[in-house]
Amino acid sequence: MKTKQIVAFILSLVMCLFLIACGATKEQPDRVDELVENETQASSQPDSTDTDIGNETQENDQTEMAEEDSDSEQQEVSGISEGQVFDLENGTVMLNSGYEMPILGIGTFRLSGSEAENSVYWALRDGYRLIDTARIYGNEADVGRGIQRAIDEGIVTREEIFVTTKMWTDDFDNGAEAINASLERLGLDYIDLMILHHSQPSNDVEAYQAMEQAVSEGKLRSIGLSNYYTPEDFDRLVNATSITPALLQNETHPYHQSMEMKEHLRQYGTVMESWFPLGGRGNTQTLFNDEVISGIAQAHGKTSAQIILRWHLQAGNIAIPGSSNEDHILENIEIFDFVLTDEVV
Repeated sequence: MKTKQIVAFILSLVMCLFLIACGATKEQPDRVDELVENETQASSQPDSTDTDIGNETQENDQTEMAEEDSDSEQQEVSGISEGQVFDLENGTVMLNSGYEMPILGIGTFRLSGSEAENSVYWALRDGYRLIDTARIYGNEADVGRGIQRAIDEGIVTREEIFVTTKMWTDDFDNGAEAINASLERLGLDYIDLMILHHSQPSNDVEAYQAMEQAVSEGKLRSIGLSNYYTPEDFDRLVNATSITPALLQNETHPYHQSMEMKEHLRQYGTVMESWFPLGGRGNTQTLFNDEVISGIAQAHGKTSAQIILRWHLQAGNIAIPGSSNEDHILENIEIFDFVLTDEVV
């Protein structure tokens, strides 16, 4: 009996240790969840309800920084939305509308006249294929001239460019007219993506329905939203319309990662696009000087701006940094020759 008791005790102990090990394994967070929880600097940032417009113009003082390359040559990154994959080799993502969109572009907020025209032209010359503007920026005609200039010089064809503009809230009651006016100012036969610039419950559904009609007429290819910061507000419009938004453009950057909305967008296959991708509102230089970011930049031989923009793409955010500086425009697109480690993203 003594021997049997000893054997039973040993078997019981082994079983307990086995169960404890299994339990410990179950308690480990899923790798994706772990990466989300450890994203740089943003766990305490609530979703903003601020309605400031546009993309920031990149600050001139850019602090150098870098980070270690991943051992694996990571070329595709699963986005936040189901079925959505950021192709980092080709720099594109397939939208739920069936159109392919570049994941890095140039924003034109606060640019006007020759400044806007030149920035768009330089961007297309340097390899950008995504251009972001808006009616309220007052520069659609300037952006159109920059596009036409690049086309005339044989740098690109219209079909290779993805043009985004936005309908301002004052135009929501006359959506069809606003769409036609943007087409005319841009000098284009169609717009790749038009976005409602802000939530405005009094009449944004009607404005979105005007965009839906324009899709059926071939004037718009994809449609989306900007500055919808709560799941309830987003769903309010989605439930009242027919075409699921292809994209949501909100303020997003390492200090404000929009995780609640990105998680909510999964069910719709809607992609997140970042305005103020480099911080904006006084945060840009703070981000550039952040010890973690600048340390990664030094390790990579890159600038802080390049690390932040690469972080966006690997986190599943389309990024549209704005700049009127020819050197910075080139710098911002030179982010496809390195990979951030999983711990950073």
